[in-house]
Amino acid sequence: MEDEKKAPEISYQIRVKPGRAGTDPNAPDWEVCELEDGVVKNSADIYDNMTEAEANQIAGMWRKKKEEAETTVTDSVN
Repeated sequence: MEDEKKAPEISYQIRVKPGRAGTDPNAPDWEVCELEDGVVKNSADIYDNMTEAEANQIAGMWRKKKEEAETTVTDSVN
């Protein structure tokens, strides 16, 4: 049997930056993290100092790009 490496499951989390209050959605207290199998593997994958709306917008764009990439890969295989 070949030892196949499973690709990590990529997801995105919006959270309050550690040390910030996070009580005001318009304050730059929010960050978006790219998670691999539920864990931040690289601190460069954390975008911070955003409002909650900005964080949601960034995460939405990343999710859309991920879905488009997955669709492209699926289409090229078929």
